[in-house]
Parts: sequence; C-alpha cells; structure tokens
Amino acid sequence: MSRIHVLDSYTANRIAAGEVVERPASVVKELLENAIDAGATAVTIETKGGGLESIRVSDNGIGINADDVATAFLPHATSKIATTDDLFSINTLGFRGEALPSIAAVSKVTMRTKQKDAANGVLLRINGGDIIENHEAGVPDGTTIECEDLFYNVPARLKFIKSARAESAHISDYVSRMIMARPDIKIKLIQSGRTVFHSEGDGELDSAIACVYGNDILPNLREIYYDDGYFNLVGFIGTEQIGRAARTAQSFYVNCRYIRSQKLSYALQRAYDTRLMQGRFPFAVLHIGISPEEIDVNVHPNKLEIRFRHEDRIMGPFVTQCRKALEQTEEDLTLDFNAPEIKKIVYVQNEMPGAAAKDDTMKRVADMAFSQRNESRIELSALPAEAFITKHDAAPVYAVHDKESAKTAHSEYVGDRKAGTPIIPPVWQEIRKAEETAYIEADEKTAPQPAKQEEAYIPQPKVEMPKITPVQQRVDFTQYEIIGQLFSCYWIVQHDDEVIFIDQHAMHERRLYERIIERDIPADSQQLLTPEIIKLTPVEFALLMDNIDRFSEIGFDIEEFGAMSVSVRAVPVIMGKTDIKRFLTDAIALFDAKNKLTTIDMKRGALITRACKSAIKAGERISETEIRALLDQYDKEGVPLTCPHGRPVMARMTKTEFEKLFKRIV
Repeated sequence: MSRIHVLDSYTANRIAAGEVVERPASVVKELLENAIDAGATAVTIETKGGGLESIRVSDNGIGINADDVATAFLPHATSKIATTDDLFSINTLGFRGEALPSIAAVSKVTMRTKQKDAANGVLLRINGGDIIENHEAGVPDGTTIECEDLFYNVPARLKFIKSARAESAHISDYVSRMIMARPDIKIKLIQSGRTVFHSEGDGELDSAIACVYGNDILPNLREIYYDDGYFNLVGFIGTEQIGRAARTAQSFYVNCRYIRSQKLSYALQRAYDTRLMQGRFPFAVLHIGISPEEIDVNVHPNKLEIRFRHEDRIMGPFVTQCRKALEQTEEDLTLDFNAPEIKKIVYVQNEMPGAAAKDDTMKRVADMAFSQRNESRIELSALPAEAFITKHDAAPVYAVHDKESAKTAHSEYVGDRKAGTPIIPPVWQEIRKAEETAYIEADEKTAPQPAKQEEAYIPQPKVEMPKITPVQQRVDFTQYEIIGQLFSCYWIVQHDDEVIFIDQHAMHERRLYERIIERDIPADSQQLLTPEIIKLTPVEFALLMDNIDRFSEIGFDIEEFGAMSVSVRAVPVIMGKTDIKRFLTDAIALFDAKNKLTTIDMKRGALITRACKSAIKAGERISETEIRALLDQYDKEGVPLTCPHGRPVMARMTKTEFEKLFKRIV
C-alpha cells in the first residue's frame, strides 16, 4: 500500500499560510506592502483585539481591475513579476503572490476595490479560502481589505498567540518601521479606536522618526549621506546618549524594504568602537539604495532577509561613514537651518506587468532633500525623473530636510562645546582606513599577485605593541606603592617590576554592588514627591503594560496616564536616585529582545543602576589617602575583578613591556 500521497488543497493551503501568516502583524505587513506597491500615498490601518478580531487596511492606490479580483486570491498570482528574470530586478515590496491566498485561507476576508476610471468597484468576500460573494459595488477609489476572525479555522495556531496587547505591540513595531521606510506616504494606525501613529507623509525622514520616537530624540541624531556610484547610504544614527539596552531601535532599509541584518548591526556596532558601554547598542535609521540586480530578496517568504552580491563593497564604507558621522566637529554639528537643498532623491517604481500604471509612468518623486553646509544649490527639480537614475540608482533613497522644530534643541546640545574640536583624534584615521580595507568575507580571499623579478624582498621589522592585560586573579595591594591618579579616572600602583592600572569607577561600583547585595534590601517602594510622567513609544507602552506585574513585584507603582504615557508614583528602594525613564526603557527593550527578563533580572538591574550612580565618577579627583582606603577595603572584602556590567576593573603592565615600548629591549 502506498504511503506517499498528495495533500488535499485545504490542508496544503493552511500549511502554506503558516509560512506567511505567523501572527496578526504578518497580515498587517502583507496588506500594507500591497498598498504601497499599488502606489498609495495614504494608508489607514485599523485593528481590534490585537488584530485577531479584525484588521482593516484602506489605501488610495490604483485599485484592482474587476477581472483580476478573484484571480488575486489564487496561489502565486501576482502582477509584480512575470518571468524568472524579473526576480533580479524587483522594485516592489511584494512579488511572491502568496499573501492574499494565505490570509484568505485562515480568516474571513472582505475586499472592496475600484480603479480611478472604472464606473463601479468590486466587493469580494472569502471565508477560509472559499469565495462567498463577488459582485459590482459602489466603493471609493483604491482598495480596502478587512480580515476578521484570524485563525478561526486553525485553533492550534491560536494557542501560540500572545495577549492582544502583545500582538498590538508587534503591529505597532512593524508599522513604525514602515513609516520610516516611506516618509512620503501618510500612514495612520488605529488600534481599538485609539490613534497610535499618524505620519505627515511630507517625505522628510526626520519627521518620520519624530512621529515614531518623539521630537526629543532629534538633537541626538547625526545625519549620514554617502554615494559612491555603487550604493547610497542615507539616514541617521544616534549619539551615545541614546544608546539602548538592545538592538530594537535599529532600522535598516534596502531600497525602502525593511530588513533584519545581523551583519549591518554588527558593522554599526564596530563604528561606535568604545563609545558605548558593554551591553549598550546604537540607535539607527539607515537607508541603503542599490541596483536591484545587486541584491537577492527571494531568501525567505517573509522577505525580511536579503543577500548582497558584493557585501564587501558595502560593509567597509558603511562602517566608515557611520564613524564620520560620529566624529563631526562642533562646526559640523552647528546646523545651518537655512542651507539650500543640494539634492533631490528620486524614487522610481517599475511598471508592474499586467497592471495599469498610475499617472502613466508609475513614478513618484520623494522630495526628501538633504541639507548640507558649505554647498552651493543645485537646482534639480525642473529635470525629469530619468535624469537622476544612474546604473545603480534605480532604488529609492531618503535623506533629511532639516526642520525648524529641531533648531533650538540642536543649538542647546552643541552650545557648551568648543567649536572645531574633533571628537576622535586624527591619529586613528589610518587605523580605521586599514580596518575598512580588511572588512572582506573570509571566503572571498584574493589570490596572491606574482612578484616582479626586479623587486627584491626586504623583510620589514616586526613591531610588537606593549601588552596590557586584564588582571585575572586577586592582588595583594598592601605590597603596592600608589604612584598617583591618571586622567582623573585611573589609579596607578606599582610593585617590583609590575604596574597595575585601576578604573576607579569600576572598582568602587563593584564594591557598592556587593555591599547592597549583602544588605538584602527588600523590594519596598519609595514614594515620589511628584509623580514622574514618562512618554513612551507605542511598542514600549504595550510591553510595559503587558508586564506591569513584574515591575510591581520589585517596588514600582506605575499607572497609565493618557496616550502612550505612564505615571510613576513610586520606585524600588534599592534603586536610590537614578534615571527612572532609562531604567524602564532598558527593561522594556530586554523584554522585547529576549522575552526572558525575570523579576530577579530586573532587581539585579536596579541594584547595578544604584551602584553605578553612587560610585566615584570618571574625572573625579581623589586623594592618595582615599585611594589607599579603597584598596584596603578591596584587600579585606575580596571584590570580584569585573564591574557589575562585566568590564575589567584592573589591567597590568610589566617593566619589560615598558622597555619594549621605548626600544630599550627587542
């Protein structure tokens, strides 16, 4: 008897739907991307019950021809590609033809659509993949798709769905990414009757970022604009002041497609070098524009992963440009808000096979202008769109138009610093240039070049850098002489032929942390004289309210306070005086990134925060007597050799290494 058989269409469709529709946010993603591909300039998303009850997406795009409405719900039916060759020149977000049939297979779908020149529109109803209704109807131009009772016929999937609030957070997160992907489109998100986002659609990236994160973040952003003819890099990265506890505030886009990329995230982290403490991650909203022929987007059904054809040509400049943005002089940071526009960035959307082109050409110009100091105005607005498209320029790239609303905040941020002072000494530039050259995948090794006969091999002298190593075992400081304090940050102590450098903040922080633990302070609350009102992003707000009990367990008293805000009335006694908002947002980021943050983890975080805030600061002058007292306490208590954040407390260097430095010995 045969054991292999072909699955029936009912079962096969539900298996296929599982790859595309993992949760309500997947439905929002697919429908929003379809609206953008249809040329919409305004999209409204409405959800109820975290998207499980209903999801409604309305757009003003080109609509669907009446003859194509039913066909659109067939597997692998699409207007965006026609042949295999089209896979390597994709300018649309969707192309697989899987979204609509997958959504219809696991929900009850109603579509209303009408093209601009059509006398009537079409109404189509599908339940679980079966067409219930399909006829002409009076509907507005564009398309509205409503999805109800998601997973009603797949109860097993519902077991893995989280709370409505958590699902709403996932929807908010994705919509926020798309707002920053397409600042030229008005995107509105309404959840359970409450407006969460409503972007201006003015084509300005900083406006989109402010819509998601609030205006307060703008002074801490550094702008990037780079174009080497092969790819463009445009966007913003954050200063160290807005570093996060997880990578959740990093948004990368390739040709306006939001992607997840560990390699780009790692490259961004490299650009910050030692600017960020261990466990802190940069803020970034960065757009890469590149010819569609140079990337592969057909990696996974969710289309969140891509492959670059020549990754090494991107990663090196990517790191360098991020570093340059962080290393701007104070003259650079003093923005000229009246600077002329020097470049118009053009978004060109290819005409989709088999579909009518909007405005005859399906071209849309995103008037996002990049302001640049000390540049003369180049008037480009009168030129046709084709004039801006080079061999590698078919993809959309966005830059920022400096807003008057950010002028005051930027002035305050840079006002107290000396103009013209580089943040990083120029001596490092050669090192970083070498790093950029070396950023090539290991499997892309180049073959050695044959040496010319007239060239003789001359061995180069080996330069050995002095070794300074972290201290790995306990030190008896009673035998060491205190030499002094270096840079008002490090202590220098010597014994025989060895010198030890001690980070005063790290050592004191560790000692305070151990003492607090020994005291076993209970999770009592400390009432604030005045409640602190904290504004959060929609994602942060949803995650906080979904985990409010965990915060209460360690001593927080938090209440909802208006739209996306909370009122903090009490904090844990163990926290002492600290930045409440930073602690909350860091904890929320870890909830979002790992979903494994326990009450014990949160309590430990509060203890670390208290110890960090109470410890001696870097730059604080202290006497030799105070240094000796702290070293004596170390000898007595045996404090571990790392701070609570995991950084080393001490490093040693021998006399031999010093003599190598001055070439007394080889």
